[in-house]
Amino acid sequence: MKSILRSTTILAAGLISSGIAFAQTSSGGLEEITVTAQRREESLQTVPVAVTAISPEALQNRQITDSQDLQRLVPSLKMTNNVTTPNNLSPSLRGSTIQDASLATAEGPFGLYVDDVYIARLNGNNAQLADVERVEVLRGPQGTLYGRNTLAGAIKFISKTPGTDPWLSVSGGYGNWNQYRASMTTGGPLGDKWAGSIAAQANGKGGEFTNRATGKDVGKENNYAVRGKLRYMGTENFDAIATVSYMKSTNDSLQQVPATPRPISAAGQFTNDSLVPAFGFYTINRPDVTARTPSFISPQPNARNEQLLASLTMSYDFGGATLKSISAYVNTKDYFTTDFGGVGAIMSAIGTNSDEYTQELQLQGKAADDRLDYLFGAYYLHENSGQDFGWQFFTPTSTSNEKSQTNSISFFGQASYKITDALKATAGLRWLHDSKRFKLFTLRLPSSLVPGSGGRVSLANTYSAATPKFGLDYTVPTSGSIDSMMLYVSAARGFKSGGYNGIVIFDINEGALPYRPETNWSYEAGIKTDLFNKRVRVNAAYFVNRINDVVFNTTVILPGGGAVFPNLNSADQTIKGLELETTFVPVDNLTLFANAAFESGKYRRIVPGSGAATAAATFGSAKPPQVPSYTFTLGVDYGIPITLGNKDAKINIGGDWYRTGKYFVSVSNDFIINPYSRVDAYVALTLESKWEARLSVKNLQDKHTFNSGSLGLGGFIIQPPREVMGTLTYRM
Repeated sequence: MKSILRSTTILAAGLISSGIAFAQTSSGGLEEITVTAQRREESLQTVPVAVTAISPEALQNRQITDSQDLQRLVPSLKMTNNVTTPNNLSPSLRGSTIQDASLATAEGPFGLYVDDVYIARLNGNNAQLADVERVEVLRGPQGTLYGRNTLAGAIKFISKTPGTDPWLSVSGGYGNWNQYRASMTTGGPLGDKWAGSIAAQANGKGGEFTNRATGKDVGKENNYAVRGKLRYMGTENFDAIATVSYMKSTNDSLQQVPATPRPISAAGQFTNDSLVPAFGFYTINRPDVTARTPSFISPQPNARNEQLLASLTMSYDFGGATLKSISAYVNTKDYFTTDFGGVGAIMSAIGTNSDEYTQELQLQGKAADDRLDYLFGAYYLHENSGQDFGWQFFTPTSTSNEKSQTNSISFFGQASYKITDALKATAGLRWLHDSKRFKLFTLRLPSSLVPGSGGRVSLANTYSAATPKFGLDYTVPTSGSIDSMMLYVSAARGFKSGGYNGIVIFDINEGALPYRPETNWSYEAGIKTDLFNKRVRVNAAYFVNRINDVVFNTTVILPGGGAVFPNLNSADQTIKGLELETTFVPVDNLTLFANAAFESGKYRRIVPGSGAATAAATFGSAKPPQVPSYTFTLGVDYGIPITLGNKDAKINIGGDWYRTGKYFVSVSNDFIINPYSRVDAYVALTLESKWEARLSVKNLQDKHTFNSGSLGLGGFIIQPPREVMGTLTYRM
């Protein structure tokens, strides 16, 4: 997730927003949205899966500038910073989460795909993607259609593919905090048999924080990305697309504001709005340290991330079936020094180098007079990663070197059969086998203030599983105000492989115990419907997730000082939720939308000694983390056609209000996020659909909201202040 998700910015060709909410035809009704959620092109309203489809227009209007912003549009999705760098997020979907995303041993709760290429590393998952044509977020296990583990869903970033139609888009912008953004994308035919495209972008900002110890502004970011595609179209049945992309991100690492909580109970629970900043909401007090041991901990926090992706996708149409091959290589290089408390006392540095090779084969087609749709596939992943760590807890504490390797193979398939023209049954199965190796060497430094031990660990484990899926969907006959309606039910099993504890600071024994796989039986019922001449779209899903052996990262404060951060199989839990995505076009040029999720979670079993057990003993009860009672986004887009001279023009205005209910940050349940809101808005002038001038505002109310952090480490993460950006775009 690291490089692919953060290193690229949305190019002028397409920014993200909910296609459900904003797609509109010239007649004013909602247009049909085509998605590839089931690995083939289908109408969104006929896919029996909870899918949020996000179009370029909506991305732009909702100001989705990186993957963290997706949580404002996708029900049950949370993407919060994980106390390392702006590039790294702790993703959560329907109660499945991971909080140590910067580790090479980490495996996410959902699959991340760029043009059908699986991205194994989570470092840098707060990506900004170039030349995005569409983003699709699938909720619920998807293993029978995707070769890699997809415990709770999949996020697919789909870039524009060149063909017979040329395009060009150029955009530039500037804003407060020295924000800048420049992008270009162009593509089209290169003779009769070939087509090509190239997209590039650069974006960043100056410091939104102040380090009063040095008198400097901090929190600076610079991101660059380029992607090229070459497509062969010389024969009727054969298609081949070669893609190469490179992304680089540099920044001052994540700024964590030192703050003191005011406990709301004798047991010590506290809330985000009870935090009292030590020096101000956007002020830290971190001195320069010119010499540290380990030496690769920088005098001041900084981070850099690079990712290279190369892929070749080939497909051959035999008439009744299509054979596809997807070959890919991904290299991720990542380094960061982070200050966890905002005062330079608790710091770490991590350097990562990861190589990933994947190969996927698919055979899909139709049979039985087109009543049967099928897809069968095989998938292979090989990944080698190395990480170097340096830790300072007041004094230099330890260094570590880790090497991890994963070999994964799976066979998967899914078939759907029309029992009648309206009733369809679906069944699928995936079998997988993961082989993992982990080597760790930890060196204790004489200056450490906390007792512990160094040494070596060498582990090897294998994991196998079968994950089925079953479903039924029924298309309701259209009549009266019903333009289309589909009802569906499904049951599917998700799987996340076992792994290793990569954070070893004080004691080698922290890394000696692997954790077991996590599994999830997910049950879902949904409805997708268009009403009133396609003026209203209502998509809803109710789900029940029964997750076994859920893995949580736990912070444990040691009696002698310091802390350990083990990943543990902590509990069995049940997450229930209702998800809504609605769009209303009451008149031409006016679009209203509302996306929402209402969730609840509880533990069915708690493992003694886990963070969940500690929370229950300390506070009298325990709840799964990252499960807000509600989240919703309400928005509006309004267009006013005008004439400038003799040219057609349009003024567009819009905004959205995001609000989240209360939730616990981590399994320890000590830090509670109280309900908070965010408002974004924009105004734009478009001339003859070619030129556009736009003014956008994020966090319009300039609210200072803490939304993550750690009591044990002393620093807390605050959302950015008000950001204003003006852009000028040319398209043809």
